[in-house]
Amino acid sequence: MYAFAADSAKRMLSSFGLTASEADNSSRNTASGPYQPSICDVIIVKAMLQRHCGLPLELVDAVMDEAAYWAHARAEVNFFKESGSDLVVSSRSYSSRSATAGNRFLLRTPPLGFQRAPVRGGIAAQKTYTTQEPEPVPSGEVAGSGECSANDIRGWLPANQAPQFAHPCRKIVFTMVSRDQGWASSVRERGTYKGSYSWFDVGLERYGWKEKPASAKEDTSPGIQTESGTRTGKEKDSETAPLCPAAPEAAVLYTVRPAVIATPSSPPPILQISRRDQPPDRPPSQWQFDFPLNPGNDRLQSNCVATKNFTKHTVVWSWTDEKPARVEESAEVIPEDTLGEEDNIGFVTAHREPFSQCPLDEIGRGSDTGDGSFVNSLRVGDVVTVWAKARFPGWVNMVRSAQVDVYWAVS
Repeated sequence: MYAFAADSAKRMLSSFGLTASEADNSSRNTASGPYQPSICDVIIVKAMLQRHCGLPLELVDAVMDEAAYWAHARAEVNFFKESGSDLVVSSRSYSSRSATAGNRFLLRTPPLGFQRAPVRGGIAAQKTYTTQEPEPVPSGEVAGSGECSANDIRGWLPANQAPQFAHPCRKIVFTMVSRDQGWASSVRERGTYKGSYSWFDVGLERYGWKEKPASAKEDTSPGIQTESGTRTGKEKDSETAPLCPAAPEAAVLYTVRPAVIATPSSPPPILQISRRDQPPDRPPSQWQFDFPLNPGNDRLQSNCVATKNFTKHTVVWSWTDEKPARVEESAEVIPEDTLGEEDNIGFVTAHREPFSQCPLDEIGRGSDTGDGSFVNSLRVGDVVTVWAKARFPGWVNMVRSAQVDVYWAVS
Protein backbone atom coordinates (compact mmCIF):
# COMPACT_ATOMS: atom_id res chain seq x y z
CA MET A 1 0.00 0.00 0.00
CA TYR A 2 2.82 2.37 0.86
CA ALA A 3 4.53 1.72 -2.50
CA PHE A 4 1.25 2.33 -4.34
CA ALA A 5 0.73 5.57 -2.40
CA ALA A 6 4.32 6.60 -3.03
CA ASP A 7 3.85 6.09 -6.78
CA SER A 8 0.69 8.16 -6.63
CA ALA A 9 2.50 10.91 -4.75
CA LYS A 10 5.35 10.88 -7.28
CA ARG A 11 2.84 11.20 -10.12
CA MET A 12 1.25 14.09 -8.25
CA LEU A 13 4.66 15.75 -7.78
CA SER A 14 5.38 15.22 -11.48
CA SER A 15 2.14 16.94 -12.40
CA PHE A 16 3.38 19.93 -10.39
CA GLY A 17 6.68 19.93 -12.25
CA LEU A 18 8.62 18.74 -9.17
CA THR A 19 10.54 15.49 -8.95
CA ALA A 20 10.86 13.46 -5.77
CA SER A 21 14.63 13.93 -5.82
CA GLU A 22 14.20 17.69 -5.94
CA ALA A 23 11.64 17.74 -3.15
CA ASP A 24 13.75 15.38 -1.06
CA ASN A 25 17.05 17.14 -1.70
CA SER A 26 16.90 19.20 1.49
CA SER A 27 16.27 16.23 3.77
CA ARG A 28 19.31 15.71 5.98
CA ASN A 29 18.47 12.97 8.44
CA THR A 30 20.97 11.11 10.56
CA ALA A 31 20.80 8.10 12.84
CA SER A 32 20.60 10.36 15.88
CA GLY A 33 17.58 12.44 16.75
CA PRO A 34 14.01 12.33 15.45
CA TYR A 35 13.40 11.94 11.73
CA GLN A 36 12.76 15.24 9.95
CA PRO A 37 10.37 14.64 7.03
CA SER A 38 10.92 16.39 3.72
CA ILE A 39 8.18 18.02 1.70
CA CYS A 40 8.02 14.86 -0.42
CA ASP A 41 7.57 12.73 2.71
CA VAL A 42 4.65 14.87 3.85
CA ILE A 43 2.95 14.74 0.44
CA ILE A 44 3.31 10.96 0.29
CA VAL A 45 1.74 10.46 3.71
CA LYS A 46 -1.09 12.88 2.90
CA ALA A 47 -1.73 10.99 -0.34
CA MET A 48 -1.91 7.72 1.59
CA LEU A 49 -4.41 9.12 4.08
CA GLN A 50 -6.58 10.98 1.58
CA ARG A 51 -6.57 8.86 -1.55
CA HIS A 52 -6.13 5.37 -0.17
CA CYS A 53 -7.69 5.63 3.28
CA GLY A 54 -10.62 7.72 2.12
CA LEU A 55 -10.11 10.50 4.66
CA PRO A 56 -11.31 14.02 3.80
CA LEU A 57 -8.62 16.69 3.44
CA GLU A 58 -9.70 18.51 6.61
CA LEU A 59 -9.22 15.34 8.66
CA VAL A 60 -5.90 14.60 6.93
CA ASP A 61 -4.59 18.04 7.90
CA ALA A 62 -5.73 17.47 11.48
CA VAL A 63 -3.94 14.10 11.58
CA MET A 64 -0.73 15.65 10.25
CA ASP A 65 -0.87 18.38 12.90
CA GLU A 66 -1.58 15.89 15.67
CA ALA A 67 1.39 13.79 14.55
CA ALA A 68 3.58 16.89 14.16
CA TYR A 69 4.49 15.65 10.69
CA TRP A 70 5.57 18.95 9.17
CA ALA A 71 8.11 20.34 6.74
CA HIS A 72 11.20 21.77 8.35
CA ALA A 73 13.96 24.32 7.73
CA ARG A 74 17.04 25.08 9.81
CA ALA A 75 19.41 28.03 10.22
CA GLU A 76 22.51 27.71 12.38
CA VAL A 77 25.80 29.36 13.19
CA ASN A 78 28.66 27.96 15.27
CA PHE A 79 31.25 30.59 16.12
CA PHE A 80 33.51 28.13 17.96
CA LYS A 81 33.79 25.78 14.99
CA GLU A 82 34.21 28.56 12.44
CA SER A 83 36.78 30.73 14.20
CA GLY A 84 38.01 28.72 17.18
CA SER A 85 36.56 31.24 19.62
CA ASP A 86 33.16 32.30 20.89
CA LEU A 87 31.33 35.46 19.86
CA VAL A 88 31.63 38.08 22.61
CA VAL A 89 28.83 40.65 22.76
CA SER A 90 29.83 43.41 25.16
CA SER A 91 27.52 45.98 26.67
CA ARG A 92 27.61 49.61 25.62
CA SER A 93 29.89 51.75 27.73
CA TYR A 94 31.54 55.14 27.48
CA SER A 95 34.68 53.46 26.19
CA SER A 96 32.79 51.76 23.35
CA ARG A 97 33.10 53.28 19.88
CA SER A 98 30.17 51.40 18.37
CA ALA A 99 26.67 52.82 18.44
CA THR A 100 25.28 49.29 18.20
CA ALA A 101 27.39 47.81 21.01
CA GLY A 102 25.38 45.39 23.10
CA ASN A 103 23.15 44.39 20.14
CA ARG A 104 24.51 41.74 17.80
CA PHE A 105 22.69 40.08 14.93
CA LEU A 106 23.25 36.31 14.91
CA LEU A 107 21.26 34.65 12.12
CA ARG A 108 18.09 34.52 10.04
CA THR A 109 15.99 31.58 8.85
CA PRO A 110 14.91 30.83 5.28
CA PRO A 111 11.55 32.42 4.47
CA LEU A 112 8.63 30.46 5.90
CA GLY A 113 7.69 27.78 3.37
CA PHE A 114 11.24 27.49 1.99
CA GLN A 115 13.73 24.85 3.05
CA ARG A 116 16.57 27.04 1.74
CA ALA A 117 16.86 30.77 1.20
CA PRO A 118 15.82 31.94 -2.31
CA VAL A 119 19.17 33.57 -3.16
CA ARG A 120 21.63 33.33 -6.04
CA GLY A 121 25.24 32.25 -5.69
CA GLY A 122 25.29 28.69 -4.35
CA ILE A 123 26.44 27.56 -0.91
CA ALA A 124 28.47 30.71 -0.18
CA ALA A 125 25.42 32.91 -0.80
CA GLN A 126 23.36 30.74 1.54
CA LYS A 127 25.78 31.38 4.39
CA THR A 128 25.95 35.10 3.63
CA TYR A 129 22.16 35.24 3.69
CA THR A 130 22.05 33.49 7.06
CA THR A 131 24.51 35.72 8.94
CA GLN A 132 24.62 39.07 7.12
CA GLU A 133 23.48 41.86 9.43
CA PRO A 134 20.41 43.73 8.16
CA GLU A 135 20.45 47.42 7.33
CA PRO A 136 18.13 49.64 9.42
CA VAL A 137 15.80 50.77 6.62
CA PRO A 138 12.10 51.45 7.25
CA SER A 139 9.52 49.44 5.37
CA GLY A 140 8.28 52.55 3.55
CA GLU A 141 11.60 52.93 1.74
CA VAL A 142 12.27 49.27 0.99
CA ALA A 143 8.72 48.29 0.11
CA GLY A 144 8.20 51.29 -2.16
CA SER A 145 5.71 49.31 -4.21
CA GLY A 146 4.20 47.46 -1.29
CA GLU A 147 4.85 44.17 0.48
CA CYS A 148 5.30 41.00 -1.50
CA SER A 149 2.03 39.13 -1.27
CA ALA A 150 1.74 35.51 -0.25
CA ASN A 151 0.94 34.61 -3.87
CA ASP A 152 4.04 36.46 -5.06
CA ILE A 153 6.22 34.48 -2.68
CA ARG A 154 4.54 31.17 -3.48
CA GLY A 155 5.44 31.78 -7.11
CA TRP A 156 9.15 31.67 -6.26
CA LEU A 157 8.89 28.02 -5.32
CA PRO A 158 8.88 25.32 -8.01
CA ALA A 159 5.36 24.26 -8.86
CA ASN A 160 3.94 26.57 -6.20
CA GLN A 161 4.92 24.24 -3.37
CA ALA A 162 4.64 26.94 -0.72
CA PRO A 163 1.92 26.34 1.89
CA GLN A 164 -1.57 27.46 1.01
CA PHE A 165 -2.52 28.14 4.63
CA ALA A 166 -2.62 31.82 5.56
CA HIS A 167 -0.57 31.11 8.70
CA PRO A 168 1.25 27.79 8.15
CA CYS A 169 3.87 27.95 10.92
CA ARG A 170 3.42 25.29 13.58
CA LYS A 171 6.54 25.38 15.75
CA ILE A 172 9.86 27.17 16.20
CA VAL A 173 12.70 25.63 18.21
CA PHE A 174 15.52 27.94 19.31
CA THR A 175 18.77 26.45 20.59
CA MET A 176 21.52 28.65 22.05
CA VAL A 177 24.81 27.67 23.70
CA SER A 178 26.02 30.68 25.68
CA ARG A 179 26.92 32.20 29.04
CA ASP A 180 27.45 35.60 30.63
CA GLN A 181 30.69 37.09 32.01
CA GLY A 182 30.83 34.49 34.81
CA TRP A 183 30.56 36.82 37.78
CA ALA A 184 28.06 39.20 39.38
CA SER A 185 28.07 41.64 42.28
CA SER A 186 24.95 40.13 43.84
CA VAL A 187 25.57 36.73 45.42
CA ARG A 188 21.88 35.94 45.75
CA GLU A 189 21.27 36.13 41.97
CA ARG A 190 24.06 33.79 40.97
CA GLY A 191 22.80 30.62 39.30
CA THR A 192 19.37 32.17 38.64
CA TYR A 193 17.91 34.33 35.87
CA LYS A 194 16.98 37.23 38.14
CA GLY A 195 18.68 40.47 37.16
CA SER A 196 20.26 38.99 34.04
CA TYR A 197 21.30 41.66 31.53
CA SER A 198 22.68 39.21 28.99
CA TRP A 199 19.98 37.74 26.76
CA PHE A 200 18.55 36.96 23.28
CA ASP A 201 15.73 38.57 21.33
CA VAL A 202 13.72 37.45 18.29
CA GLY A 203 13.26 39.63 15.22
CA LEU A 204 11.13 39.47 12.08
CA GLU A 205 11.83 40.32 8.42
CA ARG A 206 9.53 40.41 5.38
CA TYR A 207 9.93 40.82 1.65
CA GLY A 208 8.92 44.03 -0.08
CA TRP A 209 9.13 45.31 -3.63
CA LYS A 210 11.74 47.91 -4.50
CA GLU A 211 10.05 48.04 -7.87
CA LYS A 212 7.17 45.72 -8.50
CA PRO A 213 7.27 43.87 -11.86
CA ALA A 214 4.96 45.52 -14.38
CA SER A 215 3.29 42.28 -15.37
CA ALA A 216 3.14 38.86 -13.79
CA LYS A 217 3.25 37.39 -17.30
CA GLU A 218 6.76 38.69 -17.93
CA ASP A 219 9.51 36.06 -17.93
CA THR A 220 11.29 37.36 -14.85
CA SER A 221 12.25 33.90 -13.62
CA PRO A 222 15.67 34.30 -11.98
CA GLY A 223 16.47 30.61 -12.35
CA ILE A 224 17.11 27.70 -10.04
CA GLN A 225 20.08 27.71 -7.72
CA THR A 226 22.24 24.60 -7.82
CA GLU A 227 25.44 23.57 -6.11
CA SER A 228 27.33 24.54 -9.27
CA GLY A 229 25.67 27.92 -9.72
CA THR A 230 22.41 29.17 -11.25
CA ARG A 231 20.54 27.87 -14.24
CA THR A 232 17.58 29.47 -15.97
CA GLY A 233 14.25 27.81 -16.51
CA LYS A 234 14.94 27.67 -20.26
CA GLU A 235 17.97 25.43 -19.83
CA LYS A 236 17.67 21.67 -19.81
CA ASP A 237 17.54 19.89 -16.50
CA SER A 238 20.96 19.05 -15.13
CA GLU A 239 21.91 16.08 -13.01
CA THR A 240 22.45 18.39 -10.06
CA ALA A 241 19.34 18.66 -7.90
CA PRO A 242 18.30 22.27 -7.25
CA LEU A 243 18.88 23.70 -3.82
CA CYS A 244 16.13 26.30 -4.05
CA PRO A 245 14.58 28.87 -6.37
CA ALA A 246 15.77 32.46 -6.36
CA ALA A 247 13.67 35.50 -5.54
CA PRO A 248 13.37 38.37 -8.05
CA GLU A 249 16.02 41.05 -7.66
CA ALA A 250 13.30 43.63 -7.05
CA ALA A 251 12.20 41.77 -3.91
CA VAL A 252 14.27 42.60 -0.84
CA LEU A 253 14.00 41.96 2.89
CA TYR A 254 13.16 44.71 5.34
CA THR A 255 13.03 44.59 9.13
CA VAL A 256 9.73 44.56 10.97
CA ARG A 257 11.19 43.76 14.38
CA PRO A 258 13.19 45.43 15.92
CA ALA A 259 11.61 48.72 14.95
CA VAL A 260 13.47 51.16 12.71
CA ILE A 261 13.52 54.82 13.75
CA ALA A 262 15.12 58.00 12.43
CA THR A 263 18.60 58.72 13.74
CA PRO A 264 18.45 61.70 16.16
CA SER A 265 19.62 64.91 14.52
CA SER A 266 21.78 65.76 17.53
CA PRO A 267 22.83 62.46 19.06
CA PRO A 268 24.88 62.26 22.24
CA PRO A 269 28.65 62.53 21.66
CA ILE A 270 29.18 58.78 21.95
CA LEU A 271 26.69 58.14 19.14
CA GLN A 272 28.31 60.65 16.79
CA ILE A 273 31.15 58.21 16.20
CA SER A 274 30.51 56.10 13.11
CA ARG A 275 30.64 52.33 13.29
CA ARG A 276 34.08 50.78 12.98
CA ASP A 277 32.89 48.31 10.36
CA GLN A 278 31.30 51.05 8.25
CA PRO A 279 33.16 51.71 4.96
CA PRO A 280 34.95 55.10 4.90
CA ASP A 281 33.10 56.29 1.80
CA ARG A 282 29.70 55.46 3.20
CA PRO A 283 27.79 58.27 4.94
CA PRO A 284 26.20 57.57 8.33
CA SER A 285 22.72 56.09 8.04
CA GLN A 286 19.74 58.33 8.75
CA TRP A 287 17.99 55.31 10.25
CA GLN A 288 18.78 53.07 13.20
CA PHE A 289 17.27 50.10 14.98
CA ASP A 290 15.30 50.90 18.12
CA PHE A 291 16.82 48.57 20.69
CA PRO A 292 15.19 48.62 24.16
CA LEU A 293 17.49 49.29 27.08
CA ASN A 294 16.28 46.46 29.33
CA PRO A 295 15.28 42.89 28.49
CA GLY A 296 11.56 42.97 27.77
CA ASN A 297 8.70 40.61 28.42
CA ASP A 298 9.09 39.41 24.83
CA ARG A 299 12.72 38.31 25.23
CA LEU A 300 13.61 34.89 23.91
CA GLN A 301 15.99 33.70 26.62
CA SER A 302 18.29 35.21 29.27
CA ASN A 303 21.64 33.79 30.32
CA CYS A 304 21.97 32.28 33.76
CA VAL A 305 23.65 34.86 36.03
CA ALA A 306 27.35 34.49 36.91
CA THR A 307 27.77 31.05 35.35
CA LYS A 308 31.24 30.24 34.04
CA ASN A 309 30.11 27.13 32.20
CA PHE A 310 28.25 27.39 28.92
CA THR A 311 24.56 26.50 29.04
CA LYS A 312 22.53 25.01 26.21
CA HIS A 313 19.03 26.49 26.24
CA THR A 314 16.30 24.95 24.09
CA VAL A 315 13.19 27.12 23.77
CA VAL A 316 10.08 25.89 21.93
CA TRP A 317 7.40 28.23 20.63
CA SER A 318 4.30 26.37 19.41
CA TRP A 319 1.12 27.39 17.64
CA THR A 320 -0.87 25.63 20.38
CA ASP A 321 0.68 27.63 23.25
CA GLU A 322 -1.90 29.39 25.39
CA LYS A 323 0.30 31.36 27.77
CA PRO A 324 0.53 28.65 30.44
CA ALA A 325 1.69 29.46 33.95
CA ARG A 326 4.08 26.52 33.79
CA VAL A 327 5.94 25.09 30.81
CA GLU A 328 8.39 22.35 29.98
CA GLU A 329 11.83 23.73 29.14
CA SER A 330 15.38 22.45 28.68
CA ALA A 331 18.64 23.88 30.01
CA GLU A 332 21.86 21.92 30.25
CA VAL A 333 25.19 23.11 31.62
CA ILE A 334 28.33 22.18 29.70
CA PRO A 335 31.23 21.01 31.92
CA GLU A 336 34.36 23.12 31.69
CA ASP A 337 36.54 20.15 30.72
CA THR A 338 34.59 19.76 27.44
CA LEU A 339 34.86 23.38 26.27
CA GLY A 340 37.54 22.48 23.74
CA GLU A 341 35.77 19.35 22.49
CA GLU A 342 33.04 20.79 20.35
CA ASP A 343 32.42 17.63 18.35
CA ASN A 344 32.16 15.46 21.47
CA ILE A 345 30.52 17.96 23.76
CA GLY A 346 28.78 16.57 26.81
CA PHE A 347 26.00 17.89 29.01
CA VAL A 348 25.12 17.49 32.66
CA THR A 349 22.01 18.39 34.59
CA ALA A 350 21.82 22.06 35.47
CA HIS A 351 23.11 22.87 38.92
CA ARG A 352 19.93 24.65 39.98
CA GLU A 353 16.53 23.08 40.61
CA PRO A 354 14.88 21.32 37.62
CA PHE A 355 13.84 23.64 34.82
CA SER A 356 10.56 21.88 34.10
CA GLN A 357 7.27 23.21 35.39
CA CYS A 358 8.62 26.68 36.17
CA PRO A 359 7.03 30.06 35.39
CA LEU A 360 8.55 31.64 32.30
CA ASP A 361 10.44 34.38 34.16
CA GLU A 362 12.10 31.83 36.43
CA ILE A 363 13.59 29.99 33.48
CA GLY A 364 14.80 33.17 31.80
CA ARG A 365 12.04 33.61 29.20
CA GLY A 366 9.87 36.62 28.59
CA SER A 367 6.48 36.33 30.24
CA ASP A 368 4.68 37.32 27.00
CA THR A 369 6.21 34.56 24.87
CA GLY A 370 4.01 31.68 26.04
CA ASP A 371 0.79 32.47 24.18
CA GLY A 372 1.75 31.31 20.67
CA SER A 373 0.95 34.70 19.15
CA PHE A 374 4.27 35.08 17.32
CA VAL A 375 4.06 31.63 15.69
CA ASN A 376 0.42 32.08 14.70
CA SER A 377 1.09 35.52 13.19
CA LEU A 378 3.76 34.33 10.73
CA ARG A 379 2.85 34.38 7.05
CA VAL A 380 4.34 32.67 4.02
CA GLY A 381 7.74 34.24 3.33
CA ASP A 382 8.33 35.61 6.84
CA VAL A 383 11.90 35.40 8.13
CA VAL A 384 12.78 34.84 11.82
CA THR A 385 15.96 36.46 13.17
CA VAL A 386 17.87 36.14 16.45
CA TRP A 387 19.84 38.91 18.22
CA ALA A 388 22.27 38.61 21.13
CA LYS A 389 22.10 41.37 23.77
CA ALA A 390 24.11 42.69 26.73
CA ARG A 391 23.56 45.78 28.85
CA PHE A 392 25.39 47.87 31.45
CA PRO A 393 29.13 47.89 32.27
CA GLY A 394 30.61 44.48 32.95
CA TRP A 395 27.84 42.45 31.29
CA VAL A 396 28.80 40.15 28.42
CA ASN A 397 26.93 37.66 26.25
CA MET A 398 29.34 34.94 25.10
CA VAL A 399 27.72 32.95 22.30
CA ARG A 400 29.12 29.63 21.18
CA SER A 401 26.37 28.67 18.75
CA ALA A 402 22.78 29.41 17.79
CA GLN A 403 20.24 27.38 15.84
CA VAL A 404 16.64 27.93 14.77
CA ASP A 405 14.36 25.18 13.46
CA VAL A 406 11.08 26.23 11.83
CA TYR A 407 8.24 23.78 11.16
CA TRP A 408 5.25 24.42 8.93
CA ALA A 409 2.23 22.56 7.61
CA VAL A 410 2.26 21.48 3.96
CA SER A 411 -1.10 21.93 2.29
